[in-house]
Amino acid sequence: MVVMELVFALTVYVGTAVKPPTIHFYDINRCRYFASRIMRQPPEPGEERKKITAICKMQKVKKGTQIYN
Repeated sequence: MVVMELVFALTVYVGTAVKPPTIHFYDINRCRYFASRIMRQPPEPGEERKKITAICKMQKVKKGTQIYN
C-alpha cells in the first residue's frame, strides 16, 4: 500500500504553459507567500513581458516526496 500525504503544490504558469518543477509545502501560507513573490518578478532583461501566474492547490503526494515547511 502506498502512503500518501496531503500538501499544497505551488504550480507556476507562464502564459498557459505549466513550468516545472512543482514545489510542495505543508503550510498554505508559505506556499502563498512564494506564489505572490513569483508573480511580482520583473521580466528578464531583453525579454518581452509574459503573464506569470502562480497558484497553490491541494495535492496528494507519495510519502518520501520532498516537502518544504
